[in-house]
Amino acid sequence: MTHQTASASSVNLGHQPTSRIKNSRIKKLFAALIATTTLGLTSLSYANNPPPTIKADAPNRYIVKKGDTLWDISGKFLDSPWRWKEIWATNKQIRNPHLIYPNDVLILCVIKGQKLVGIDTGEGCAGIEKAMNAPAAVTTTVVSTAGSIPAIPLSAIESWLDRIIIVSPDNFATTPYVLASKNKNIITGEGNKVYAKGVPLIVGQRYGVYRQGEPYIDPVSKRVIGLEVTQVAAGVVTDVASNGVSSIELIRSYGQEVREGDRVFIEVGQYLPGMFYPKAPNVTRGGRVIRLMNSISSVGRDGVIAVNLGRNQGVAPGDVFAIHQKGALVQDNFAAQKGGAVRLPSEQIGHAMIFNTFDEISYAYVLDAEAPVHQEDFLMPVAGN
Repeated sequence: MTHQTASASSVNLGHQPTSRIKNSRIKKLFAALIATTTLGLTSLSYANNPPPTIKADAPNRYIVKKGDTLWDISGKFLDSPWRWKEIWATNKQIRNPHLIYPNDVLILCVIKGQKLVGIDTGEGCAGIEKAMNAPAAVTTTVVSTAGSIPAIPLSAIESWLDRIIIVSPDNFATTPYVLASKNKNIITGEGNKVYAKGVPLIVGQRYGVYRQGEPYIDPVSKRVIGLEVTQVAAGVVTDVASNGVSSIELIRSYGQEVREGDRVFIEVGQYLPGMFYPKAPNVTRGGRVIRLMNSISSVGRDGVIAVNLGRNQGVAPGDVFAIHQKGALVQDNFAAQKGGAVRLPSEQIGHAMIFNTFDEISYAYVLDAEAPVHQEDFLMPVAGN
């Protein structure tokens, strides 16, 4: 997938060529969200952990339904759903054996002393074991990703994949800005011309027009760690005057008008990696919820949160974190000195999975929650057990 990643240090003044954003980008993002792995017998568990524990009430047979996600299915079999790839039996005769589709029949088998889950092709566990042990074919069968179940619902996160990025405030402040529009349009959008002032742009190059949002402030250090910006339009530079003012013909609008002061730089395409499935993070430190997306007070399951962990901290898409909530402050009326305040222990209330990372911030999807998730709740990496 052709892409440019959006990070708090990568946005430049727009002098590098960029790939056009295709109309099929959401479809590509959906394909990227498919829970994939190219590992063979993934039940060979992490070196430092025992095999994952199968739930006592795990089904022996499960028919995949439309609307299921990998998290839903893995939670039926495992107490630690992020370890799904360790119990998944792969078919070496298929190029992408990780894909699961509605109406597939999943069965729980014991193969060479290990409990594994695979797709019943009509021969039961014997067929799964045969497919696993078969030598990798020179010519493998390729099946389409269309219709296969995703790791998490794309509909819940697509707003945070399409036009919203996080950049460095310092870098953003150096980019050209919209000075005015031709004919001083009250509402400026697709088909209109605008003028940008700043570092001269390149004639014939396509650029994005971005609207500044709120800065992200780290709750611990109190420093600004990123600035959320939203793409409102795209345009092509048609001329650059001798005084450096660039003329831009707007060719796409994205739900909002272009305003004076909006910034102009190379479009930043977003992507998800081809391998994307819930997994234990390769980090030891935790983080905080620093913003609730599309909510003021709290979010629940299927909500989106921003956390103060990013690529610089080693976080990657698919990483699962446990969400913890600080214990309540209560009055101790039974101590020798009555009325003292005591903090109750923190409680784990759910899980969240990282799906989009920037330098010091990531967006995460709330997989499950026993209680509302609030800003400044904290996250800890799940263990591989």
